[in-house]
Amino acid sequence: MKHLGPLLAGGLSLVIVLVVGLFSFLPAEDPVPTTAMPAQPAPAGEQLVITAASNPDLEAVMAEREAVYRSQIEELNQTLQERQATYQSQIEQMTAQISATQAQLNELKAQEQSLPAQIAQLENTRAERLAVYQSQLQQVQTQYTERLAQLQAQVDEVQTRLAEANAQLGQ
Repeated sequence: MKHLGPLLAGGLSLVIVLVVGLFSFLPAEDPVPTTAMPAQPAPAGEQLVITAASNPDLEAVMAEREAVYRSQIEELNQTLQERQATYQSQIEQMTAQISATQAQLNELKAQEQSLPAQIAQLENTRAERLAVYQSQLQQVQTQYTERLAQLQAQVDEVQTRLAEANAQLGQ
């Protein structure tokens, strides 16, 4: 997946070159006239010399083909450059996305590593607070019990005084 863009660009370039090569060897619409070769073989002592016929039509066809080939090559080069630029920009975008995703992943891994320590710290704090609250509750209960006992003693004392006062008044 990492090298998909360059592979696609290379594969597409290869296909285009093969298509151009294939079409360049296909016969033209107008067949080029050929010069007739002598039917008799040359004697053994003589060299066989083949000279191209200076046919203006042949030269014009060759020049036309060469111009077509050059224009096709220029078009292919331009297409390749455009696609290469497109693929390069896509690669840069994907690289930026990968970098951003990698940074997010690194941040999440750092958070993942720090979470157990935070959980332990929160559990310790909770345990400490619970212990403090338990001791405060125990102290309040003790104070309440002592205060209740004091109030009960005062009530008992007041009731005895009231009973004594009623007894003195009743006499």
